[in-house]
Amino acid sequence: MSHELRTPLHAILGFTDLIKRDSTTSPSQLENLDIISHSGEHLLALINDVLEMSKIEAGQVTFNEESVDLHQLLKDIAEMMRIRAKHKGLQFILEHEPTLEHFITTDAGKLRQILINFIGNAIKFTEDGGVSLVRSVL
Repeated sequence: MSHELRTPLHAILGFTDLIKRDSTTSPSQLENLDIISHSGEHLLALINDVLEMSKIEAGQVTFNEESVDLHQLLKDIAEMMRIRAKHKGLQFILEHEPTLEHFITTDAGKLRQILINFIGNAIKFTEDGGVSLVRSVL
């Protein structure tokens, strides 16, 4: 099942990257292609999460410990969440606390999914104004 889901997604991401390299691609098209790329990468992470859930159900959970650039992870998530918030007429703010660790050791996929679910729910249940993620609370 993993192969059937990932192969077409890798093709989409690959062709998106090729089009981004084309010198005739306009700035607005590049922006749209960036959204496609980020969304595709998120979808790939979700596919991995679904596969991970099946491992949990089978009693084969793994913790993939790695060094993670927390600042970059949060920036990537913020870009995706700003799009969701904007579609709902909300503002999304990522507040930067300079004392936050730059690199941490964790399971990046699991942390990403927790934050996306958390922020996604905050956006879903916020009627007006905005949602903020304060880096210092992590």
